[in-house]
Formats: sequence, C-alpha cells, structure tokens
Amino acid sequence: MAISQEHLAGIISHMNDDHEDALVLYAHAFVDRKDVTSAKLVDLDRDTITLELADGERLIVPVTAPIETAGDAHKVLVAMVKQGREKLAS
Repeated sequence: MAISQEHLAGIISHMNDDHEDALVLYAHAFVDRKDVTSAKLVDLDRDTITLELADGERLIVPVTAPIETAGDAHKVLVAMVKQGREKLAS
C-alpha cells in the first residue's frame, strides 16, 4: 500500500519545516556527504528519500527499512536519525 499524495505532502512539509537537521544528518551518515549544510526533502518512496540541496543538486538516500505507509515513514525516519548519529559517532 503506497502513501497517499496527501500524506506524502504532509510528511514532506513537516520534515522541511521542523527537521532540516535530520535531513542534513541523512546526507552525512547515509550518503557520506559531509559537505551538506542544508537540505530539503522533495520525495520519498518505498526504498529512498530524495533531498534537494541549495544548489539544486538532488541526493538519493536509501532508507533502512521499506516505507509502505505514513506510519512506516515516521518510524523509519526517526530510526534513521538514531542510526545516523550512531554511525557518525563511531
């Protein structure tokens, strides 16, 4: 079951408004792009999130578990923050 466009828009808006630090962390930890200082979430699907950087470059970030529902998105994105912090600390 795919995430509805309405839920997807809400997730994107919420992440961009409240969690840009998490988006930057995803770039640092999961794509090894330590140069990223700001990012916007532009899309997410079952296996990836797509970030857009200030210069327009897009990064495809693999997610750590499949995202099928809005609930999955919340769980996976929160878990990825924890995993990303641990990865960068090691």
